[in-house]
Amino acid sequence: MARPRKPRFVLPPHVNPVRARGKDYYYFQPQRGTPRAGQPIRIPGYPANPDGSPNEEWWNAYRKLAGTIEEKTPTGTFALLIDAYQESLEWKGLSARTRKEWERHLKTVRNAWAELQVRGVEPKHVLALRDTRAKTPANANNLIRALSSLFIWAMPRGWRGDNPCRIIPKLKIGDGYAPWPWEEIEHFAKHARPDLWHAAALALYSGQRLSDALKVKWSDINNGQISVRQGKTGKFLWIPIHRKLAAILEALPRDSIYVLTSSRRARRAKNAPKSSGRRPWTVDGFKASWSNELNRELMKPLRAKRLVFHGLRKSAVVMLLEAGATDAEVSAVTGQSREMVEHYSRQVNQRKLAAAAILKWEAADPQS
Repeated sequence: MARPRKPRFVLPPHVNPVRARGKDYYYFQPQRGTPRAGQPIRIPGYPANPDGSPNEEWWNAYRKLAGTIEEKTPTGTFALLIDAYQESLEWKGLSARTRKEWERHLKTVRNAWAELQVRGVEPKHVLALRDTRAKTPANANNLIRALSSLFIWAMPRGWRGDNPCRIIPKLKIGDGYAPWPWEEIEHFAKHARPDLWHAAALALYSGQRLSDALKVKWSDINNGQISVRQGKTGKFLWIPIHRKLAAILEALPRDSIYVLTSSRRARRAKNAPKSSGRRPWTVDGFKASWSNELNRELMKPLRAKRLVFHGLRKSAVVMLLEAGATDAEVSAVTGQSREMVEHYSRQVNQRKLAAAAILKWEAADPQS
């Protein structure tokens, strides 16, 4: 099919020119190239007369079609809002991990509300959407966070004047991941695969998430400190190396740019010298190996207490607090918010206060 002749004027919106058999044809099709595009409608004739003046018959036909279609075209729907948000500088400024998580939840919003007007949604509608995820409270709460971020972006841009997520309460998710007792940490260090223990130790003694621990390079270690750029928060941290972690790092081979490597050898390029280097971990690969390790009979005590890798980060917080670190000091190590650290601090203080209270009770008991 030949290319249409370049017109001597600018075509109006939604008009697509097609040239076939030496003739030009013009089709009206709003939202062409998107899932919401309708069937193309041909506008008979040519937009201009032979002398270059507008062909009023053609333009009247176009105006009639445009007026009819524009009334049906959604101008403030969630589908359009989500598209706009995901093209924004604010969206691109989010961490890759946050974007991946938010994409999943905004897909749920799109599936439920794609053609609904943004201005028409009320808190009761948000609540109903949240409750579709009620069986997984953490997932439901993250859905509301993603939706709230969408409304916050939309408000100053005129999509609506308020955020209906603000009054939606979060679902209770319990106390979260359990910290590892020291006995279980020692048990894992003694019996686990060395490469898995190295990852656990780095996460424990630095207080970092799995994804951030796996990204640490040898070049990130200088003057007794590890530098970390957190993937979730974007925070940059300098973390002093605990002496027990220093001993572990000292014994590790440096045959990769990454501190943590799997037991698999790295692939070498064609004709390159044979390398003894090991592969860096991927998050999915590590999780699969971790799961296999925890399924061993020797790891039954850990399974019985439902201990997971992320609990090591909570262990770091608890151990720092029990050692007398302030909330601000703990936050400086882990990168967590002060509110989150204060939540853990209350649990630690409760145990200390309860122990002190019982000791005083026993000391005051005349029959003891």
